[in-house]
Amino acid sequence: MTIAIFATIWTSQESPDYLRNHILDQPLAFLSAVPKVASVDMFVPATGNVPSFDDGPAPALIMQIDMNGASDAKALADSEDFQRLIFDQAAYGGPIEKIALDLFETVHFALPEQQSPPPRTAPLSFVVRYYGPTDDAADFVRFYTENHPPILATFPGIRNVLCYLPLDWRSTSDVLDARVIIGNEVVFDDLDALNRALESDVLPVLKADGRRFAEFGYNTHHAMHRERLYTNR
Repeated sequence: MTIAIFATIWTSQESPDYLRNHILDQPLAFLSAVPKVASVDMFVPATGNVPSFDDGPAPALIMQIDMNGASDAKALADSEDFQRLIFDQAAYGGPIEKIALDLFETVHFALPEQQSPPPRTAPLSFVVRYYGPTDDAADFVRFYTENHPPILATFPGIRNVLCYLPLDWRSTSDVLDARVIIGNEVVFDDLDALNRALESDVLPVLKADGRRFAEFGYNTHHAMHRERLYTNR
């Protein structure tokens, strides 16, 4: 089972290069020295003809740290070095509005006519998060994972469909009802491919399926460019 630690950082700075520089320095050196870290990826907002969903500013940077077990991921996220280098806002040397830290079980879905999910290599990730409150988070996740990914997999040009299922762990004092219910990520070669997919006849089918979801708080959609920083696989 792959567990993903996501550190999501928001800042109002237009070009938060200090975030990237910080991650590429001590945090990356620290993470690459942890034997049980499988990979580290960095997401930054895509530029160009970015689709707008009017659901708030994109994170300035997302870091994904993949590990092979929940206990190892929890231990890393709770460690003093992780908290100091990655979760402490003061470490970044610039204004930080918020850092969210989430642990998810990663679920990859096969695409049509494929026996197994393909590796995630295309660099454009459309990152979606669903937040509470909802009456029954487990039922929401069950319905979503059974119904939505098969539709997403029919997008023209789709390279990957992933869902992220939250673990029963929190490092912050977020209000319970406002926490992530489920994460979703669809991957494309580039921004043009994402826009063509969103203009296709698959989108109305997705929207119709979305109207069957149980009531929830809100969701966010952000086109992000993803870069692999480290792997030991």
